[in-house]
Amino acid sequence: MLEEIGKTIRKRRKALNLTIEQLAEKSGSSPSLISIIERGKLDNIKMQKLNDIAQALGLQLGDFFLNKNLQDPDTLELINYLSSISEDKRRELSKLIMRIKDL
Repeated sequence: MLEEIGKTIRKRRKALNLTIEQLAEKSGSSPSLISIIERGKLDNIKMQKLNDIAQALGLQLGDFFLNKNLQDPDTLELINYLSSISEDKRRELSKLIMRIKDL
């Protein structure tokens, strides 16, 4: 599980054009911790620290625990956007997306 979280962190960090050092500073972590997490070499991590990293990446803690097929940066951004809008707008946008996929 932590290995997949590390991959998600690395992908999102790179998508945001952040260095390990920049992410460490934004999240209040050390660069070595970020590096260890990204390489999947960490055995455990406090949820608060993981939450700090998620927030620094513009993610929510729960994003790390989604189906791994949904964890690429663009999909996470879409999911977070959809969860931030009203139910009516979300339904309308979902219908539009489904029509576009059928083109």
